[in-house]
Amino acid sequence: MITPTPEARESADRYVDRLVAACKLKGLVTEVIEPSTKLKIGALGGHALMAEVISLRPDENEALAWHWSWGGPICAAGDIEYAVTSILHVISDAP
Repeated sequence: MITPTPEARESADRYVDRLVAACKLKGLVTEVIEPSTKLKIGALGGHALMAEVISLRPDENEALAWHWSWGGPICAAGDIEYAVTSILHVISDAP
């Protein structure tokens, strides 16, 4: 198991905080499952199954990136707007 440095942990905390804030602005509900690494995001008043667990972890180049519950990458950790747009698309119940 890789133990993150204090600097990496602080950076991850900031990315998580930014994603949580951006999700709230879009009306999404967030729950931190594991500090600095894992969030559950769903629609306010939405069905419990219409939620997604998002992880923040290194990609193949060791850069922090957001990943879906099934392991696929979403985007770089700093691309918060793209992450939120992608999450909205996946958890939306619209056709």
